[in-house]
Amino acid sequence: MAEEGKPAYGIGSFMWHECWTRDLAKAKDFWGKVAGWKFEEMDMGPGGKYNIIMAGDKTVGGMAALTAEWGEMPSHWGFYIDVEDVDSALAKAKELGGEPKHDVIDVPNVGRFCPVGAPDGSVVYLMTPAHRATEAPCAEPGTFLWVELMSRDFAKAKEFYTKLLGWQAQEMPMPDGVVYNVFSTGNGHAGGGMQMPAEVPAEVPSNWTGYIHVADLDKTLETVKGEGGQVIVPPMEVPNVGRMAHIMDPAGAAVALMTPAQMQ
Repeated sequence: MAEEGKPAYGIGSFMWHECWTRDLAKAKDFWGKVAGWKFEEMDMGPGGKYNIIMAGDKTVGGMAALTAEWGEMPSHWGFYIDVEDVDSALAKAKELGGEPKHDVIDVPNVGRFCPVGAPDGSVVYLMTPAHRATEAPCAEPGTFLWVELMSRDFAKAKEFYTKLLGWQAQEMPMPDGVVYNVFSTGNGHAGGGMQMPAEVPAEVPSNWTGYIHVADLDKTLETVKGEGGQVIVPPMEVPNVGRMAHIMDPAGAAVALMTPAQMQ
């Protein structure tokens, strides 16, 4: 992940963060206590209820229950990238070796989107929003700070995402010889990524992970454990970036928590 810098917004940026969960009630209770989130419930008709996640007056993303139609899909987070035209982006993704994972979905007054699998196995949502962000998001506790790719074939993933989205990738050496890449659009940092570390269990696929801003990582991790969550990657410090850890909520969705360096 990058040192402090301007976050991207608009085309090429991560614009929405979404949790699909096997236990909606348990997930909402957990995150209310861990991140202080509130939820505004919306009726999706036959699709059930959708919950808008709020951190104070900031919209963080959404949460919904996985139903029988999803089969055995586990609880997970999905991340949406703003593209100018989702249909053109899907055509380009196919040319680059990607694969749509669903039919394109239209939601009135929200946008048009589709999940896409990259050649390395990671999945992201491409979306043309009805209303596009016109300014950079503010980093406040409870909001997402960063989205990061851990890939089983990072070279292949890097080529796919940079060509598909027009991202620039800048290498950033890290401790122990690890090379991290920061992805940028024309107006800021979109996210980052790296090769999956060798010690990660083989069953973990290439994936995108979001980092949620917390004011005190260690205190928050105590709440995570007390509320039935698990710490799956212990706290680590990255100089000039912050202190972070990966967790799993009681319903099984994995995400990361981070206290930025300027707050420590």
